[in-house]
Amino acid sequence: MMAGCGYCVKRIHDRPYLYVWHYETRGGRREQVEEYVGPAGSPRAREEVARLVASYVDRAGTEMARFLAGVRAEMASA
Repeated sequence: MMAGCGYCVKRIHDRPYLYVWHYETRGGRREQVEEYVGPAGSPRAREEVARLVASYVDRAGTEMARFLAGVRAEMASA
Protein backbone atom coordinates (compact mmCIF):
# COMPACT_ATOMS: atom_id res chain seq x y z
CA MET A 1 0.00 0.00 0.00
CA MET A 2 1.34 3.41 -0.91
CA ALA A 3 -0.10 6.50 0.70
CA GLY A 4 1.12 10.02 0.73
CA CYS A 5 0.65 13.59 -0.21
CA GLY A 6 2.47 16.85 0.19
CA TYR A 7 3.43 20.01 -1.59
CA CYS A 8 6.42 21.40 -3.38
CA VAL A 9 7.65 24.72 -4.71
CA LYS A 10 8.88 24.79 -8.30
CA ARG A 11 10.78 27.67 -9.81
CA ILE A 12 9.66 28.47 -13.34
CA HIS A 13 11.26 31.42 -15.11
CA ASP A 14 12.81 32.31 -11.75
CA ARG A 15 9.41 32.58 -9.99
CA PRO A 16 8.19 30.19 -7.25
CA TYR A 17 4.92 28.27 -7.75
CA LEU A 18 3.10 25.89 -5.39
CA TYR A 19 2.07 22.37 -6.36
CA VAL A 20 0.29 19.68 -4.32
CA TRP A 21 1.23 16.06 -5.01
CA HIS A 22 -0.53 12.79 -4.22
CA TYR A 23 -0.65 9.24 -5.51
CA GLU A 24 -3.30 7.89 -7.91
CA THR A 25 -3.82 4.53 -9.55
CA ARG A 26 -3.48 4.90 -13.31
CA GLY A 27 -3.42 1.97 -15.66
CA GLY A 28 -3.00 -0.45 -12.76
CA ARG A 29 0.04 1.41 -11.40
CA ARG A 30 0.49 3.94 -8.60
CA GLU A 31 1.79 7.24 -9.88
CA GLN A 32 2.65 10.49 -8.20
CA VAL A 33 0.49 13.29 -9.58
CA GLU A 34 1.24 17.00 -9.15
CA GLU A 35 -1.48 19.65 -9.25
CA TYR A 36 -0.67 23.33 -9.78
CA VAL A 37 -2.13 25.57 -7.07
CA GLY A 38 -0.71 29.05 -7.68
CA PRO A 39 2.11 31.51 -7.05
CA ALA A 40 4.00 30.73 -3.82
CA GLY A 41 3.54 34.29 -2.56
CA SER A 42 -0.25 34.23 -2.92
CA PRO A 43 -2.15 33.93 0.39
CA ARG A 44 -5.03 32.26 -1.49
CA ALA A 45 -2.69 29.63 -2.98
CA ARG A 46 -1.10 28.95 0.42
CA GLU A 47 -4.54 28.49 2.03
CA GLU A 48 -5.55 26.18 -0.83
CA VAL A 49 -2.43 24.02 -0.31
CA ALA A 50 -3.33 23.63 3.37
CA ARG A 51 -6.95 22.79 2.48
CA LEU A 52 -5.98 20.22 -0.17
CA VAL A 53 -3.48 18.45 2.10
CA ALA A 54 -5.98 18.42 5.01
CA SER A 55 -8.63 16.94 2.71
CA TYR A 56 -6.25 14.18 1.59
CA VAL A 57 -5.29 13.37 5.19
CA ASP A 58 -9.00 13.13 6.16
CA ARG A 59 -9.74 10.77 3.25
CA ALA A 60 -6.68 8.65 3.98
CA GLY A 61 -7.67 8.36 7.65
CA THR A 62 -11.16 7.19 6.67
CA GLU A 63 -9.73 4.61 4.25
CA MET A 64 -7.24 3.32 6.85
CA ALA A 65 -10.00 3.00 9.46
CA ARG A 66 -12.06 0.97 6.97
CA PHE A 67 -9.03 -1.22 6.21
CA LEU A 68 -8.38 -1.80 9.93
CA ALA A 69 -12.02 -2.73 10.55
CA GLY A 70 -11.77 -5.34 7.78
CA VAL A 71 -8.57 -6.81 9.22
CA ARG A 72 -10.13 -7.00 12.68
CA ALA A 73 -13.24 -8.69 11.29
CA GLU A 74 -11.16 -11.25 9.40
CA MET A 75 -9.00 -12.00 12.45
CA ALA A 76 -12.07 -12.36 14.69
CA SER A 77 -13.64 -14.92 12.35
CA ALA A 78 -10.48 -17.02 11.88
